[in-house]
Amino acid sequence: MNVLNAIKGLFKGKGSAAVESFDTVESAISATMQTATDIWWKAFQGMLPFEPTHKNFKPLPVAYTSTAYLAQLVTGEIKFEIADKDLNAEVQKNLLPNLDRIVQLTLVGGYTVIKPYISPIGKIFFDFATSRDFKPIALDENGHITEGIFYERIRYKGKIYERREHHIFRDGVHTVRNTAYIYGTRRTVELSEVPKWAMLLPEGRIPSDIPMIATFRTPYANNIDLDSELPVSIFANSIGTLHDIDQAHSEYRAEFKKMSAKVFADSTVLRGNKGIPDDYFVNVSGDGTSSIDNQIMAYAPQIRETEHKADINTELRLYETQIGVSSGTFSFDTSKGLVTATQVLSEDRTTYNTVSQLQRQLRPVLEALNKITVTLARFYGIECEDGECAIEFGDSVFEDTGTEFNRRFQMVQAGLLKPEDFNAWYFGVPPDKAREMLPEMTGTFGGE
Repeated sequence: MNVLNAIKGLFKGKGSAAVESFDTVESAISATMQTATDIWWKAFQGMLPFEPTHKNFKPLPVAYTSTAYLAQLVTGEIKFEIADKDLNAEVQKNLLPNLDRIVQLTLVGGYTVIKPYISPIGKIFFDFATSRDFKPIALDENGHITEGIFYERIRYKGKIYERREHHIFRDGVHTVRNTAYIYGTRRTVELSEVPKWAMLLPEGRIPSDIPMIATFRTPYANNIDLDSELPVSIFANSIGTLHDIDQAHSEYRAEFKKMSAKVFADSTVLRGNKGIPDDYFVNVSGDGTSSIDNQIMAYAPQIRETEHKADINTELRLYETQIGVSSGTFSFDTSKGLVTATQVLSEDRTTYNTVSQLQRQLRPVLEALNKITVTLARFYGIECEDGECAIEFGDSVFEDTGTEFNRRFQMVQAGLLKPEDFNAWYFGVPPDKAREMLPEMTGTFGGE
Protein backbone atom coordinates (compact mmCIF):
# COMPACT_ATOMS: atom_id res chain seq x y z
CA MET A 1 0.00 0.00 0.00
CA ASN A 2 2.88 2.39 0.68
CA VAL A 3 4.20 1.78 -2.83
CA LEU A 4 0.74 2.43 -4.28
CA ASN A 5 0.46 5.70 -2.39
CA ALA A 6 3.87 6.71 -3.68
CA ILE A 7 2.82 5.95 -7.25
CA LYS A 8 -0.42 7.85 -6.80
CA GLY A 9 1.57 11.00 -6.23
CA LEU A 10 3.56 10.45 -9.37
CA PHE A 11 1.48 12.65 -11.65
CA LYS A 12 0.51 15.28 -9.13
CA GLY A 13 2.09 18.69 -9.55
CA LYS A 14 1.34 22.15 -10.83
CA GLY A 15 3.45 25.07 -11.99
CA SER A 16 2.46 27.86 -9.66
CA ALA A 17 4.62 30.66 -11.02
CA ALA A 18 6.30 31.70 -14.23
CA VAL A 19 9.54 29.83 -14.86
CA GLU A 20 12.39 32.30 -14.95
CA SER A 21 15.19 30.00 -16.10
CA PHE A 22 15.12 27.22 -18.67
CA ASP A 23 18.87 26.73 -18.73
CA THR A 24 19.13 23.13 -17.57
CA VAL A 25 17.54 21.28 -20.53
CA GLU A 26 17.18 21.85 -24.24
CA SER A 27 13.89 23.54 -25.00
CA ALA A 28 11.51 23.88 -27.92
CA ILE A 29 11.18 27.55 -26.96
CA SER A 30 13.46 29.85 -28.92
CA ALA A 31 14.55 33.20 -27.53
CA THR A 32 12.18 34.86 -30.02
CA MET A 33 9.23 32.77 -28.84
CA GLN A 34 10.07 33.31 -25.18
CA THR A 35 10.07 37.08 -25.67
CA ALA A 36 6.77 36.97 -27.56
CA THR A 37 5.20 34.69 -24.93
CA ASP A 38 6.18 37.08 -22.14
CA ILE A 39 4.51 39.93 -24.05
CA TRP A 40 1.25 37.95 -24.47
CA TRP A 41 0.96 37.32 -20.76
CA LYS A 42 1.74 40.96 -19.98
CA ALA A 43 -0.98 42.01 -22.43
CA PHE A 44 -3.41 39.69 -20.65
CA GLN A 45 -2.56 41.52 -17.42
CA GLY A 46 -3.09 44.90 -19.10
CA MET A 47 0.62 45.74 -19.10
CA LEU A 48 1.72 46.18 -22.70
CA PRO A 49 5.44 46.78 -23.41
CA PHE A 50 4.99 50.41 -24.48
CA GLU A 51 5.63 53.69 -22.75
CA PRO A 52 2.40 55.24 -21.40
CA THR A 53 1.13 57.96 -23.71
CA HIS A 54 -0.55 59.89 -20.88
CA LYS A 55 0.26 60.80 -17.32
CA ASN A 56 -2.78 58.85 -16.11
CA PHE A 57 -2.71 55.98 -18.58
CA LYS A 58 -6.03 54.09 -18.57
CA PRO A 59 -5.84 50.73 -20.42
CA LEU A 60 -8.97 48.75 -21.28
CA PRO A 61 -9.06 44.99 -20.43
CA VAL A 62 -9.52 44.02 -24.09
CA ALA A 63 -7.17 41.01 -24.08
CA TYR A 64 -8.87 39.59 -21.00
CA THR A 65 -12.43 40.34 -22.12
CA SER A 66 -12.00 39.00 -25.66
CA THR A 67 -10.40 35.70 -24.60
CA ALA A 68 -13.02 35.20 -21.88
CA TYR A 69 -15.78 35.87 -24.42
CA LEU A 70 -14.48 33.32 -26.93
CA ALA A 71 -13.81 30.73 -24.21
CA GLN A 72 -17.42 31.04 -23.06
CA LEU A 73 -18.69 30.48 -26.61
CA VAL A 74 -16.44 27.43 -27.03
CA THR A 75 -17.39 25.72 -23.76
CA GLY A 76 -20.69 27.32 -22.73
CA GLU A 77 -22.86 24.34 -23.74
CA ILE A 78 -20.26 21.58 -23.79
CA LYS A 79 -21.14 18.02 -22.81
CA PHE A 80 -18.28 15.58 -22.26
CA GLU A 81 -18.92 12.14 -20.83
CA ILE A 82 -16.75 9.03 -20.64
CA ALA A 83 -18.07 5.47 -20.58
CA ASP A 84 -17.23 4.51 -17.00
CA LYS A 85 -19.80 5.86 -14.54
CA ASP A 86 -17.42 6.48 -11.61
CA LEU A 87 -14.66 8.02 -13.72
CA ASN A 88 -17.22 10.17 -15.51
CA ALA A 89 -18.38 11.56 -12.17
CA GLU A 90 -14.78 12.68 -11.52
CA VAL A 91 -14.62 14.27 -14.97
CA GLN A 92 -17.86 16.18 -14.42
CA LYS A 93 -16.69 17.40 -11.02
CA ASN A 94 -13.00 18.09 -11.56
CA LEU A 95 -12.47 18.79 -15.28
CA LEU A 96 -15.54 20.38 -16.85
CA PRO A 97 -15.73 23.32 -14.40
CA ASN A 98 -12.17 24.26 -15.42
CA LEU A 99 -12.55 23.97 -19.20
CA ASP A 100 -13.63 27.59 -19.63
CA ARG A 101 -10.48 28.78 -17.87
CA ILE A 102 -8.28 26.31 -19.76
CA VAL A 103 -9.61 27.53 -23.11
CA GLN A 104 -9.11 31.18 -22.15
CA LEU A 105 -5.52 30.62 -21.03
CA THR A 106 -4.83 28.64 -24.21
CA LEU A 107 -5.99 31.60 -26.29
CA VAL A 108 -3.61 33.83 -24.36
CA GLY A 109 -0.46 31.72 -24.27
CA GLY A 110 -0.89 29.54 -27.35
CA TYR A 111 -1.25 26.19 -25.60
CA THR A 112 -2.05 24.33 -22.39
CA VAL A 113 -0.93 20.88 -21.30
CA ILE A 114 -3.48 18.84 -19.30
CA LYS A 115 -2.78 15.76 -17.22
CA PRO A 116 -4.93 13.71 -14.85
CA TYR A 117 -3.51 12.50 -11.54
CA ILE A 118 -4.86 10.36 -8.73
CA SER A 119 -4.84 11.60 -5.15
CA PRO A 120 -3.86 9.39 -2.19
CA ILE A 121 -7.56 8.70 -1.54
CA GLY A 122 -8.14 7.52 -5.11
CA LYS A 123 -9.86 10.60 -6.56
CA ILE A 124 -8.96 11.76 -10.07
CA PHE A 125 -8.09 15.41 -10.60
CA PHE A 126 -6.92 17.26 -13.69
CA ASP A 127 -3.89 19.51 -13.60
CA PHE A 128 -2.84 21.87 -16.37
CA ALA A 129 -0.02 24.24 -17.21
CA THR A 130 0.39 26.98 -19.80
CA SER A 131 3.23 28.49 -21.82
CA ARG A 132 3.87 30.55 -18.70
CA ASP A 133 4.69 27.65 -16.41
CA PHE A 134 5.49 24.64 -18.60
CA LYS A 135 8.63 24.00 -20.60
CA PRO A 136 8.05 22.07 -23.86
CA ILE A 137 11.02 20.04 -25.06
CA ALA A 138 9.75 17.82 -27.90
CA LEU A 139 6.63 17.79 -30.08
CA ASP A 140 5.23 15.20 -32.48
CA GLU A 141 4.18 15.70 -36.10
CA ASN A 142 0.80 17.14 -35.02
CA GLY A 143 2.32 19.65 -32.63
CA HIS A 144 1.38 17.68 -29.49
CA ILE A 145 3.96 17.77 -26.73
CA THR A 146 5.71 14.44 -26.09
CA GLU A 147 8.30 15.74 -23.65
CA GLY A 148 8.22 18.66 -21.24
CA ILE A 149 8.58 19.83 -17.66
CA PHE A 150 6.00 20.96 -15.10
CA TYR A 151 7.32 23.25 -12.36
CA GLU A 152 6.14 23.57 -8.77
CA ARG A 153 7.58 25.85 -6.10
CA ILE A 154 7.12 25.70 -2.34
CA ARG A 155 8.44 27.84 0.49
CA TYR A 156 9.49 25.65 3.41
CA LYS A 157 11.51 26.62 6.50
CA GLY A 158 12.66 29.89 4.99
CA LYS A 159 13.78 28.42 1.66
CA ILE A 160 12.11 28.17 -1.74
CA TYR A 161 12.21 24.69 -3.28
CA GLU A 162 11.44 23.90 -6.90
CA ARG A 163 10.25 20.52 -8.15
CA ARG A 164 10.66 19.69 -11.82
CA GLU A 165 8.33 17.00 -13.10
CA HIS A 166 9.85 15.78 -16.35
CA HIS A 167 7.47 13.89 -18.70
CA ILE A 168 8.84 11.80 -21.56
CA PHE A 169 6.77 9.69 -23.97
CA ARG A 170 8.81 7.32 -26.09
CA ASP A 171 8.27 3.86 -27.65
CA GLY A 172 4.96 3.17 -25.92
CA VAL A 173 6.14 4.16 -22.44
CA HIS A 174 5.42 7.38 -20.57
CA THR A 175 8.15 8.18 -18.05
CA VAL A 176 7.92 10.73 -15.25
CA ARG A 177 10.98 11.96 -13.34
CA ASN A 178 10.75 14.13 -10.24
CA THR A 179 13.73 16.25 -9.19
CA ALA A 180 13.88 18.87 -6.44
CA TYR A 181 16.18 21.91 -6.29
CA ILE A 182 16.86 24.90 -4.13
CA TYR A 183 15.13 27.51 -6.24
CA GLY A 184 17.48 29.74 -8.21
CA THR A 185 20.37 27.26 -7.99
CA ARG A 186 21.39 23.95 -9.53
CA ARG A 187 21.72 22.32 -6.15
CA THR A 188 19.50 19.23 -5.96
CA VAL A 189 17.85 18.03 -2.76
CA GLU A 190 16.02 14.86 -1.81
CA LEU A 191 12.28 14.89 -2.46
CA SER A 192 11.80 13.81 1.16
CA GLU A 193 13.25 17.14 2.30
CA VAL A 194 9.88 18.76 1.55
CA PRO A 195 6.98 16.99 3.32
CA LYS A 196 4.53 17.53 0.45
CA TRP A 197 6.90 15.70 -1.92
CA ALA A 198 8.08 13.00 0.47
CA MET A 199 5.87 10.26 -1.04
CA LEU A 200 6.74 11.02 -4.67
CA LEU A 201 8.84 8.55 -6.63
CA PRO A 202 12.00 9.85 -8.33
CA GLU A 203 10.94 7.97 -11.47
CA GLY A 204 7.94 6.02 -12.71
CA ARG A 205 6.84 4.47 -16.00
CA ILE A 206 3.39 3.83 -17.43
CA PRO A 207 2.80 1.78 -20.62
CA SER A 208 0.59 3.80 -22.96
CA ASP A 209 -0.29 4.18 -26.63
CA ILE A 210 -0.35 7.96 -26.36
CA PRO A 211 1.40 10.59 -24.21
CA MET A 212 -0.14 10.81 -20.74
CA ILE A 213 -0.41 14.57 -21.18
CA ALA A 214 -2.87 16.15 -23.62
CA THR A 215 -1.92 19.26 -25.58
CA PHE A 216 -4.56 21.86 -26.39
CA ARG A 217 -3.21 24.46 -28.80
CA THR A 218 -4.51 27.34 -30.88
CA PRO A 219 -4.91 26.62 -34.61
CA TYR A 220 -3.02 29.70 -35.78
CA ALA A 221 0.15 29.56 -37.87
CA ASN A 222 3.28 30.84 -36.13
CA ASN A 223 4.54 33.96 -37.92
CA ILE A 224 6.53 35.13 -34.88
CA ASP A 225 9.19 32.43 -35.32
CA LEU A 226 8.86 30.58 -38.61
CA ASP A 227 11.17 27.81 -37.39
CA SER A 228 9.13 27.12 -34.25
CA GLU A 229 6.58 24.31 -33.94
CA LEU A 230 4.81 26.10 -31.10
CA PRO A 231 1.46 27.88 -31.61
CA VAL A 232 0.80 31.54 -30.97
CA SER A 233 -1.66 33.59 -28.95
CA ILE A 234 -4.93 34.62 -30.53
CA PHE A 235 -3.78 38.24 -30.21
CA ALA A 236 -0.12 37.61 -31.15
CA ASN A 237 -0.45 39.98 -34.10
CA SER A 238 -2.63 42.52 -32.30
CA ILE A 239 -0.25 43.89 -29.68
CA GLY A 240 0.07 47.22 -31.48
CA THR A 241 -3.72 47.47 -31.88
CA LEU A 242 -4.24 46.75 -28.18
CA HIS A 243 -1.88 49.61 -27.41
CA ASP A 244 -3.77 51.90 -29.80
CA ILE A 245 -7.02 51.02 -28.01
CA ASP A 246 -5.44 51.83 -24.65
CA GLN A 247 -4.08 55.09 -26.03
CA ALA A 248 -7.48 56.08 -27.44
CA HIS A 249 -9.17 55.30 -24.13
CA SER A 250 -6.54 57.23 -22.19
CA GLU A 251 -7.11 60.22 -24.46
CA TYR A 252 -10.84 59.91 -23.83
CA ARG A 253 -10.33 59.91 -20.06
CA ALA A 254 -7.86 62.78 -20.30
CA GLU A 255 -10.47 64.78 -22.17
CA PHE A 256 -12.71 64.80 -19.09
CA LYS A 257 -9.79 65.88 -16.93
CA LYS A 258 -8.71 68.67 -19.26
CA MET A 259 -12.14 69.87 -20.32
CA SER A 260 -14.10 69.61 -17.07
CA ALA A 261 -15.87 72.79 -15.95
CA LYS A 262 -13.87 75.11 -13.68
CA VAL A 263 -14.07 78.58 -12.18
CA PHE A 264 -10.86 80.62 -12.15
CA ALA A 265 -10.93 83.18 -9.34
CA ASP A 266 -8.62 85.38 -7.31
CA SER A 267 -7.76 84.06 -3.85
CA THR A 268 -9.49 87.03 -2.27
CA VAL A 269 -12.77 85.82 -3.77
CA LEU A 270 -12.28 82.33 -2.29
CA ARG A 271 -12.37 83.47 1.32
CA GLY A 272 -14.88 80.76 2.16
CA ASN A 273 -12.26 78.20 1.20
CA LYS A 274 -9.55 80.22 2.95
CA GLY A 275 -8.00 80.84 -0.42
CA ILE A 276 -7.50 77.09 -1.11
CA PRO A 277 -8.93 75.99 -4.47
CA ASP A 278 -10.78 72.66 -4.89
CA ASP A 279 -11.60 70.57 -7.95
CA TYR A 280 -14.00 73.20 -9.21
CA PHE A 281 -12.41 76.50 -8.17
CA VAL A 282 -8.94 77.27 -9.46
CA ASN A 283 -6.88 79.93 -7.71
CA VAL A 284 -5.31 82.61 -9.92
CA SER A 285 -3.39 85.76 -9.04
CA GLY A 286 -5.34 88.99 -9.35
CA ASP A 287 -4.96 92.59 -8.19
CA GLY A 288 -7.67 92.14 -5.56
CA THR A 289 -9.19 95.50 -6.45
CA SER A 290 -11.07 94.81 -9.68
CA SER A 291 -14.79 94.21 -9.67
CA ILE A 292 -15.98 90.73 -8.71
CA ASP A 293 -17.02 90.00 -12.31
CA ASN A 294 -13.49 90.67 -13.52
CA GLN A 295 -11.97 88.44 -10.87
CA ILE A 296 -14.02 85.35 -11.79
CA MET A 297 -13.88 83.46 -15.11
CA ALA A 298 -16.03 80.42 -15.81
CA TYR A 299 -14.61 77.67 -18.02
CA ALA A 300 -17.02 75.02 -19.38
CA PRO A 301 -15.95 73.72 -22.82
CA GLN A 302 -17.85 71.04 -24.73
CA ILE A 303 -16.31 67.60 -24.19
CA ARG A 304 -15.75 65.72 -27.45
CA GLU A 305 -17.26 62.51 -26.14
CA THR A 306 -18.70 61.27 -29.44
CA GLU A 307 -15.43 61.69 -31.32
CA HIS A 308 -13.37 59.85 -28.71
CA LYS A 309 -15.89 57.03 -28.42
CA ALA A 310 -15.81 56.62 -32.21
CA ASP A 311 -12.00 56.48 -32.12
CA ILE A 312 -12.02 53.67 -29.54
CA ASN A 313 -14.65 51.70 -31.46
CA THR A 314 -12.71 52.11 -34.71
CA GLU A 315 -9.68 50.45 -33.10
CA LEU A 316 -11.93 47.72 -31.68
CA ARG A 317 -13.23 46.95 -35.19
CA LEU A 318 -9.62 46.40 -36.32
CA TYR A 319 -8.93 44.15 -33.32
CA GLU A 320 -12.04 42.08 -34.08
CA THR A 321 -10.79 41.48 -37.61
CA GLN A 322 -7.38 40.43 -36.34
CA ILE A 323 -8.66 37.81 -33.86
CA GLY A 324 -11.49 36.49 -36.02
CA VAL A 325 -14.74 37.72 -34.48
CA SER A 326 -17.62 39.51 -36.14
CA SER A 327 -17.68 43.28 -36.43
CA GLY A 328 -19.49 44.89 -33.50
CA THR A 329 -18.70 42.09 -31.05
CA PHE A 330 -16.93 44.52 -28.73
CA SER A 331 -17.90 48.13 -28.19
CA PHE A 332 -17.10 50.98 -25.86
CA ASP A 333 -20.06 52.35 -23.95
CA THR A 334 -19.59 55.66 -22.17
CA SER A 335 -21.55 54.50 -19.14
CA LYS A 336 -20.45 50.84 -18.95
CA GLY A 337 -16.97 50.83 -20.47
CA LEU A 338 -15.98 47.87 -22.64
CA VAL A 339 -18.93 45.59 -23.38
CA THR A 340 -19.50 42.50 -25.53
CA ALA A 341 -22.38 41.49 -27.75
CA THR A 342 -25.35 40.24 -25.74
CA GLN A 343 -25.97 37.43 -28.21
CA VAL A 344 -24.38 35.86 -31.25
CA LEU A 345 -26.68 35.78 -34.24
CA SER A 346 -26.63 33.07 -36.88
CA GLU A 347 -25.34 35.51 -39.47
CA ASP A 348 -22.20 36.17 -37.43
CA ARG A 349 -20.26 33.72 -39.57
CA THR A 350 -16.85 35.11 -38.63
CA THR A 351 -17.32 34.42 -34.93
CA TYR A 352 -19.00 31.09 -35.70
CA ASN A 353 -16.07 29.95 -37.85
CA THR A 354 -13.52 30.91 -35.21
CA VAL A 355 -15.42 29.14 -32.42
CA SER A 356 -15.90 26.04 -34.60
CA GLN A 357 -12.18 26.03 -35.35
CA LEU A 358 -11.33 26.14 -31.65
CA GLN A 359 -13.84 23.39 -30.89
CA ARG A 360 -12.23 21.20 -33.56
CA GLN A 361 -8.94 21.69 -31.74
CA LEU A 362 -10.52 20.84 -28.38
CA ARG A 363 -12.31 17.66 -29.47
CA PRO A 364 -9.19 15.46 -29.91
CA VAL A 365 -7.87 16.81 -26.59
CA LEU A 366 -10.98 15.53 -24.80
CA GLU A 367 -10.76 12.22 -26.66
CA ALA A 368 -7.13 11.89 -25.54
CA LEU A 369 -8.07 12.71 -21.94
CA ASN A 370 -10.67 9.95 -22.08
CA LYS A 371 -7.96 7.42 -22.99
CA ILE A 372 -5.42 8.85 -20.55
CA THR A 373 -7.87 8.76 -17.65
CA VAL A 374 -8.78 5.13 -18.27
CA THR A 375 -5.12 4.13 -18.73
CA LEU A 376 -4.15 5.88 -15.51
CA ALA A 377 -7.00 4.33 -13.51
CA ARG A 378 -6.16 0.83 -14.71
CA PHE A 379 -2.48 1.36 -14.00
CA TYR A 380 -3.43 2.05 -10.39
CA GLY A 381 -5.54 -1.10 -10.25
CA ILE A 382 -8.92 0.61 -10.54
CA GLU A 383 -11.40 -1.45 -12.55
CA CYS A 384 -13.21 0.69 -15.08
CA GLU A 385 -15.15 0.43 -18.30
CA ASP A 386 -13.49 1.42 -21.55
CA GLY A 387 -15.38 2.92 -24.47
CA GLU A 388 -16.00 5.94 -26.64
CA CYS A 389 -16.60 9.29 -25.02
CA ALA A 390 -19.50 11.59 -25.90
CA ILE A 391 -18.64 15.16 -26.89
CA GLU A 392 -21.29 17.72 -27.76
CA PHE A 393 -20.53 21.42 -27.96
CA GLY A 394 -24.04 22.75 -28.47
CA ASP A 395 -24.88 25.50 -30.89
CA SER A 396 -27.91 27.34 -29.57
CA VAL A 397 -25.84 30.53 -29.42
CA PHE A 398 -25.51 30.41 -33.18
CA GLU A 399 -28.71 28.79 -34.35
CA ASP A 400 -32.24 27.90 -33.28
CA THR A 401 -32.01 24.48 -31.61
CA GLY A 402 -35.70 23.85 -32.29
CA THR A 403 -35.09 24.23 -36.01
CA GLU A 404 -32.08 21.94 -35.80
CA PHE A 405 -34.12 19.33 -33.89
CA ASN A 406 -36.78 19.28 -36.62
CA ARG A 407 -34.14 19.11 -39.35
CA ARG A 408 -32.40 16.08 -37.81
CA PHE A 409 -35.70 14.40 -36.98
CA GLN A 410 -36.74 14.67 -40.61
CA MET A 411 -33.39 13.15 -41.62
CA VAL A 412 -34.11 10.16 -39.34
CA GLN A 413 -37.56 9.72 -40.90
CA ALA A 414 -36.00 9.88 -44.36
CA GLY A 415 -33.39 7.28 -43.42
CA LEU A 416 -30.53 9.73 -43.79
CA LEU A 417 -29.57 9.69 -40.08
CA LYS A 418 -29.48 6.75 -37.66
CA PRO A 419 -31.82 7.05 -34.66
CA GLU A 420 -28.96 6.35 -32.23
CA ASP A 421 -26.99 9.25 -33.72
CA PHE A 422 -30.03 11.48 -33.24
CA ASN A 423 -30.26 10.37 -29.59
CA ALA A 424 -26.52 10.88 -29.06
CA TRP A 425 -26.80 14.46 -30.37
CA TYR A 426 -29.95 15.38 -28.47
CA PHE A 427 -29.08 13.84 -25.10
CA GLY A 428 -25.31 14.34 -25.31
CA VAL A 429 -24.47 10.70 -24.56
CA PRO A 430 -22.00 8.19 -26.08
CA PRO A 431 -23.27 6.22 -29.14
CA ASP A 432 -23.45 2.95 -27.16
CA LYS A 433 -25.69 4.52 -24.54
CA ALA A 434 -27.76 6.22 -27.22
CA ARG A 435 -28.47 2.79 -28.74
CA GLU A 436 -29.61 1.41 -25.40
CA MET A 437 -32.04 4.31 -25.03
CA LEU A 438 -33.84 3.47 -28.28
CA PRO A 439 -37.35 1.98 -27.93
CA GLU A 440 -38.53 -0.86 -30.10
CA MET A 441 -38.63 0.31 -33.69
CA THR A 442 -41.90 1.96 -34.66
CA GLY A 443 -43.23 3.69 -37.68
CA THR A 444 -41.83 6.93 -36.38
CA PHE A 445 -38.31 5.71 -37.09
CA GLY A 446 -39.17 3.75 -40.19
CA GLY A 447 -39.98 0.41 -38.53
CA GLU A 448 -43.11 -1.69 -38.86
